[in-house]
Amino acid sequence: MDRDRLKDIQTADLSESNVNEDFVHWLKTKGPTYLLIVMVVIAGYMFFIKYQQGQEAFRAEGWIEYIEASANGLPTTHEDVALSYAEVDSLYNLGLLSAADGYMQAILANQTVGSNADISTSLTPEDRTFYLEKADALYSKVAQSDDTSYMQSLFYIAAQNGRAAIAESNGDLDSAKGFYELVISRAASQYPNLATQAESRIQSLDSITEMIVLPSDAEVTARNNQVLQRDPAPINSAIDSITNLSESGQ
Repeated sequence: MDRDRLKDIQTADLSESNVNEDFVHWLKTKGPTYLLIVMVVIAGYMFFIKYQQGQEAFRAEGWIEYIEASANGLPTTHEDVALSYAEVDSLYNLGLLSAADGYMQAILANQTVGSNADISTSLTPEDRTFYLEKADALYSKVAQSDDTSYMQSLFYIAAQNGRAAIAESNGDLDSAKGFYELVISRAASQYPNLATQAESRIQSLDSITEMIVLPSDAEVTARNNQVLQRDPAPINSAIDSITNLSESGQ
């Protein structure tokens, strides 16, 4: 074999040997560090994926709980949803508004919360006062959580309308007017129809103060026992003609 060729082969073998030794040295010295970095990146990515999946599952769970709360109609269940899933979408405000509306609906129906077709209990004055106070506190929380953003406007408007209705129920018309004015200032540019509705409610507040006089029991009984006298005069001209003929013997 040519000496020069042999020399080239020996030189190449020596270079390859040096490369292998350098690679082995790199693996021994810096390889574990890079391997650890890769493992940390992979673990972080897996944790992020699992976290996202957990967040989506939690979000779906929150909405399912809200739907179930709407089905049973109990205000306390809506409150639980609002507190347990406060960071999920708008469930905090939706839960509180639904709870407050539940108390107001019970007042309108004059039945305690939880009444149904089988079991129904009428509200006592104490129940009515408690429901009004509870609903007002819930509406107030929604109004206080407002950040003046466009997305929060409808929640804020609904809360102030609810507080105005409660003020009307308590006979506090000045406070009711104040709440309606807050609705007008917030809704004027975004929801003009809601602002117009609030204005009409302010204009109708005076009618609430008008005294409604109901008839007494004696007056109602007398009216029911009243016998209407029949007018003896005939109202049909044809009957008049027949009567006249009979009297004349024709």
